[in-house]
Amino acid sequence: MWEALRAAGWRAGRRIETETWTQRLVAVGFEFNDVAIAVWAEFGELTIKSPPARAPSSSLHLDPVDACIDASAEAQRLRRRYGENYSPLGMWSIQYRSYVAASGRVIAVGPGFLWQLGTSFAEALSYVVDGDGGPDRTERAPWL
Repeated sequence: MWEALRAAGWRAGRRIETETWTQRLVAVGFEFNDVAIAVWAEFGELTIKSPPARAPSSSLHLDPVDACIDASAEAQRLRRRYGENYSPLGMWSIQYRSYVAASGRVIAVGPGFLWQLGTSFAEALSYVVDGDGGPDRTERAPWL
């Protein structure tokens, strides 16, 4: 995983400014949790990719505005369904909006489906980069 992070441009102590994201997302109705803000500051603007040998390939592009600016209603549905704040995170595998919960859980949503990428951001990164042979991470979510 460390190699994928370095290839994406991450380094220990990396920090970016997130105030513009916060302002734009608040303006359209998002609420944030501390986990999201910490992840944005350290990993924002990066695209972390799996190695070419992983099939299927996977990536996580961390830009909450680009991915979710039009999805505040979806985040509110997630909050009602799971009882915690889901803040926008970015885009998983180019096509699925991803969110991080106050608990650290990272999910991605698509039409009628929800994927749990990890119970923490570190676990989600490990899944994105390396995959796993664990249980099915897909949940039918017609309410989305």
